[in-house]
Amino acid sequence: MLSTARVAIPVPVAIRLKTDAAFFDNVNDYARDDLIGFKRPIAAAFALIAPVAMAFVYQGEGAVSALKIAAMIIVIVGAGVYFVGKQEWPNIVAEFQTLARAKKRAIADLRCGFGESSFLSNGRSPRFFEYEHGVIAMADAGDLKTLFFDIPNDGADPRWQQYCDGELHRRVWRWLRLPVSREVVKFTTEGSKLASTGEPPVIDSIEAWEAVNVALGEPLDGSLIHRPFDELVEMTERLV
Repeated sequence: MLSTARVAIPVPVAIRLKTDAAFFDNVNDYARDDLIGFKRPIAAAFALIAPVAMAFVYQGEGAVSALKIAAMIIVIVGAGVYFVGKQEWPNIVAEFQTLARAKKRAIADLRCGFGESSFLSNGRSPRFFEYEHGVIAMADAGDLKTLFFDIPNDGADPRWQQYCDGELHRRVWRWLRLPVSREVVKFTTEGSKLASTGEPPVIDSIEAWEAVNVALGEPLDGSLIHRPFDELVEMTERLV
């Protein structure tokens, strides 16, 4: 059965949210910090090479030549920042928009000031459906409801390694979800392992993935779907 309670947001999660909430308010400030801070690979390489080149010139030719080189470097840096910025502008804007959305979610989660701690004792084996970018996990939450997780395989989510190690087959799941962004920020398992249901089906096309997602009601990671577990498993197996 599934149970949920309000708890304080853990300190490491709160620190990360505060960092996200302190992000820039406009794209120009972000671009200025990104470019002048030499955070792009080409700019960072130039920032490393330029002082070394000046040191060699100073050692071999003296201060006057070094000052001339320094003036040239200033001009080149200015031109480089302009041209690199122009070339990288679409990427900078896309990154800013992603981080700005994270900022809004972080501010909203911090204002709520609590997380949702959930506990599920699996009476039955969960079911998994793999796809190109991760795995869907479904578990029987009782009362004709199904718990849904969408676990990415990008390495940033520790649940993927837990899945690969077979830890998601354990009887007890505990997790913490933020109240506004609905992000799952902590997930642990414990207890004995349940019987495996065999190799998980694979959703091998974008069309099949979209069909499954729509049929499930386009749930978010950690959502509770108000439909029976067996019904959803059978439907998903049919669609893949």
